Amino acid sequence: MPEASPGELLFWLMIEKSALEGAALFDFGLGDQVYKRSWCTVETVQHDVLLPVNATGRLAALAHHGLTRTKAAIKGNPQLYALLQRLRSQRDGHPAAASADD
Repeated sequence: MPEASPGELLFWLMIEKSALEGAALFDFGLGDQVYKRSWCTVETVQHDVLLPVNATGRLAALAHHGLTRTKAAIKGNPQLYALLQRLRSQRDGHPAAASADD
């Protein structure tokens, strides 16, 4: 089943266990993945709040803001995000994608 993913199976098992234990709320964590969207269409917007109190803090806040904006731009571009995910997977020694023969 090439359309299934380990993440989706894990979520299925975790949600099933949580529901059986009476949980009314499930936190999918940060990040946008297809298997998360298949379970829940509601997106909770997250915000970072930084309050720099000196020059070093202002520089750190500026760097953090730049990094956050760069990540958001990458994740907002599906083609670029998929490319970077494949490159990261190859770098970490994992296969890039399952073949049709799997």
